[in-house]
Amino acid sequence: MQAQSIYEAGYFVDNNGKRTECLIKKLSWKTNPTEFQWKKNISSTSRTSSIENIKEFGVGEDYVFKRYILQFDLNGDTVGKSTKSKDPNLTYKKIFLRTILKSKTTLYQYSKNDVHRFFYTNPTTVYPELLVYKVFYTPDESKKPGKKVIPKENNKYQEQLAEKIKCGNQDPFKLTYTQGDLKRYFKKYNECKGNKIEYIIRKKINQTRIGIIAAADLSGFTHNSIVGAAGDVNYDDVFVPRYGVFIETFIPFSKVDLSFFLESTYKAFTMEGRDFAISNSEFELDYKSINVAVGPRFHIYLSPKFELFLEGGLTVDFNIGTESNVFAENEIENTTTDYFYGGGIGSGRLKIGFRQYTPKNISKSTLIPDSELTTSSLYVSFNVF
Repeated sequence: MQAQSIYEAGYFVDNNGKRTECLIKKLSWKTNPTEFQWKKNISSTSRTSSIENIKEFGVGEDYVFKRYILQFDLNGDTVGKSTKSKDPNLTYKKIFLRTILKSKTTLYQYSKNDVHRFFYTNPTTVYPELLVYKVFYTPDESKKPGKKVIPKENNKYQEQLAEKIKCGNQDPFKLTYTQGDLKRYFKKYNECKGNKIEYIIRKKINQTRIGIIAAADLSGFTHNSIVGAAGDVNYDDVFVPRYGVFIETFIPFSKVDLSFFLESTYKAFTMEGRDFAISNSEFELDYKSINVAVGPRFHIYLSPKFELFLEGGLTVDFNIGTESNVFAENEIENTTTDYFYGGGIGSGRLKIGFRQYTPKNISKSTLIPDSELTTSSLYVSFNVF
């Protein structure tokens, strides 16, 4: 098996309108790209597609690009790279615009060499329209020492927003020409108009999932004989239902998607054992606990719809009324700790996984000091939020 998590689930639309689900090499595009690398699946040969034959492509929940031929000016946003002209020198270019917010009124961004230009569409526009912003300068005629030019800004974008994209008490004249300000403004505008927000960019570190989990544990239990005879008392293995909730938060890395999860589940079971060193001896363990698990999970994308994940971590069992006819009430540990490792496969909101837990001793008894509770688990989890 081979996998490279730098390729993430995505799609592209070619010039004929055909949509292809694939894996796309995910990069931190500070400059809007003109091409990208993709694979049909993780074992396929990498291919490159360019702006000439692709109309749109998207990678995960972070990047959506659409192709347009538009007029704009890329003169710098600093005085050192600006000109005397207040008006932008508009030229046509074929570009991929990044979608920042998609709704009935949509915001786009184009970036190159730390220069950013923003565009919008609404129900009255056919193609994205430029939100005009430009830094320019005028000569300093005051002859003051140390000054040669006076920097100024053409903030026409504020007038455009005031005229065409304004709802309620929005004040576009307080906006700066930045992604953060414009994204919040367009979000508030669409919400004010009752428009559904279909897509909005967000940092992956803020992606948190909350869901439910159900598991079937195979549990076994042994302890030493109460009469000191050779051998252990073995209880019959039982399948144990376990269920609860989890929260998972993703952390961005350049070549692997890492998340951390916190999980809380409840389980209760009864198992029986027999000590053959004692005639007519029948032992019973009635186990009840709240289990809390925490650990990292590594996500490796196998195809556009499926991922492999590997996980490991620490669990703590909180005793909530375990009883036994072998141990006295105060001879069972209130909390026990063990470790686990495992993995599984996921698709969309659903994950199926397997875990192996290390054995743990639940006994505080001086008569029976050694016990071993073992667990293997098969579980299903579902992201609700």
